[in-house]
Amino acid sequence: MRLQTINKLKQAGLKLFAKKGLAATNIKEIAREAQVSLGLIYHYYPSKEDLYLSLANEAMEKSQGVADQLNRLESSIRDKICLFIDAFLHGVQKEDGIYYFIIISQSFETGKRDEDQQLLEKKLQSIRNLAALVQQGQERGECAEGDPFQLASTFISATQGIASFKLMFGEQFTLPDKEILIRILLK
Repeated sequence: MRLQTINKLKQAGLKLFAKKGLAATNIKEIAREAQVSLGLIYHYYPSKEDLYLSLANEAMEKSQGVADQLNRLESSIRDKICLFIDAFLHGVQKEDGIYYFIIISQSFETGKRDEDQQLLEKKLQSIRNLAALVQQGQERGECAEGDPFQLASTFISATQGIASFKLMFGEQFTLPDKEILIRILLK
């Protein structure tokens, strides 16, 4: 029962934070969406900021998990990047998947300086990890020329924008062809 309640709270928070942002979401809305009492939320999360940080960290852990899987693969940089793009395009077509992408891309300030800074560092590290992959690809002649960090930042920005558009426009938005995303990083 406990895990079921936490899951309901997370799903409600994830949906509302992705659609409205941290500042515009209030704890009563989360309770209503999760169909639980306000007191029950406070039993598990002292504030909406704590729930948000939990979800944002979970989103970053999922993202890092994908990156770790790709790094363990014995394949070309091109294949790794193509697999990442495939996973992204598949993920933004699922309701909770797109919410996680949006949570990762949001600018936030919970008022918990240390936790905010740690989360920001995780986000920055994910760009550095992709930049390292791009640099390896450049050394092997697989990736586009240019500053690896700028290429990685541009790519991440594009994927986050695509996720935002998909959430905003729903079925009216057509995901871009995989080749368009590939051209940002690969030759």
